Amino acid sequence: MNSKTHRFWVDDGGGLKWLYLDMNSFFASVEQQRNPALRRKPVIVVPVMSEHTSAIAASAEAKALGIKTGTRVSDAKLMCRDLKVVEARPDIYVDVHNRILAEVDQVIPVEKVCSIDEVACRLIGPETQEAVARALGHRIQRRILENVGECLTASIGIAPSRMLAKTAADMQKPLGLTVLRLDELPKPLLHLPVDDLPGVGAAMTLRLARAGVFDMAQLWAMSPTRLRQIWGGIMGDNFWYSLHGIDPPEVETERSTISHSHVLARELRPLPQARMVARRLTAKCGSRLRRMGYRCGGLYLSLRGAPVGQGKASLTFTPTSDTFRLLEATDQLWETCVAQVNNDRIKKVSVTCLHMIPAQGSPDLFGWTPQAQEDGRHMQLLAAMDGLNQRFGKDAITIGPRPKLHAFVGAKIAFNRVPEQPEFWE
Repeated sequence: MNSKTHRFWVDDGGGLKWLYLDMNSFFASVEQQRNPALRRKPVIVVPVMSEHTSAIAASAEAKALGIKTGTRVSDAKLMCRDLKVVEARPDIYVDVHNRILAEVDQVIPVEKVCSIDEVACRLIGPETQEAVARALGHRIQRRILENVGECLTASIGIAPSRMLAKTAADMQKPLGLTVLRLDELPKPLLHLPVDDLPGVGAAMTLRLARAGVFDMAQLWAMSPTRLRQIWGGIMGDNFWYSLHGIDPPEVETERSTISHSHVLARELRPLPQARMVARRLTAKCGSRLRRMGYRCGGLYLSLRGAPVGQGKASLTFTPTSDTFRLLEATDQLWETCVAQVNNDRIKKVSVTCLHMIPAQGSPDLFGWTPQAQEDGRHMQLLAAMDGLNQRFGKDAITIGPRPKLHAFVGAKIAFNRVPEQPEFWE
């Protein structure tokens, strides 16, 4: 007779449900891993090689000197004469990000990718016991160091809610592991400033101060109703529950827009060159729409002058993923925006696709099926261009003159969005 072995565990009172991983100085650490000459040196990563831009990442050595994300390059060099400045390579960071995900998945499934350098994993069963959760965290840290790179350290937070787990991951850096237990709250949090909590930025800190909240103990004592009043909506309730170890319900959202923007180098700021950037970003949007299986029914263009001036305009049309149609819309919007900017130099260009719908739209209850503004010949040509660019590299085939742009234009790594690898060839 076969016997079944059942695993039992006893709730240890910690209420642990999340393991949160936060890579330390991720972009800078990747550069140090790839180039041994940068190791143990102060390093910053910048979007473009310019004295006038700011750091998007700083190594631990640079942070020790007071240099951080957002520090202007010229100021950073005054703070450290031996500072190493490296231009960002988003495609490499995404590749390393995917390798890290693979290592985490060998230990525990990734529940949510929160950003390029942060992931959350849900703890279940015996994993909710502190000793087991700690062991999982240490295994993940070791696997990343051994299989991805010795410079790639991760801090880990373990807690009852995802927000608290993220907070815990930030409490010990680098290579820390912090556990916030439900039965010990709020004591481990009381020494933290309120703006150490996710979702509490400068504006919210000011709002809290106006409400008489200056420290963590006062914030902990607030009621959900009072936080709703301070936040101005349900986000206040959600924050209270997260702070007290209870995850608020997840809200599923459908994709409604895609966008690409670019801060222009000085040589690209005159109007003719800036217009080429706008058209290049539009072409990238079109390629991405087709790859994702979407059409858009509108386009939004935003221009920021150098040093002043702003223009923005939008246009709606029959849904399409035809780049030729999108470029026609961009040209129309360009004239409107340039008139608003009233400046002959443009610092930043942003293009957004609006009113997105699946390309294979199904009829609604009244029998209406979305029509597409697409020329069959255009779509065949664009499909061929997409394939060639994916195979031979971006801009192997272009519509119109090829602009002299940064290699990763439009493939920006945002805080809450990791570009897919094909975007670097679009």
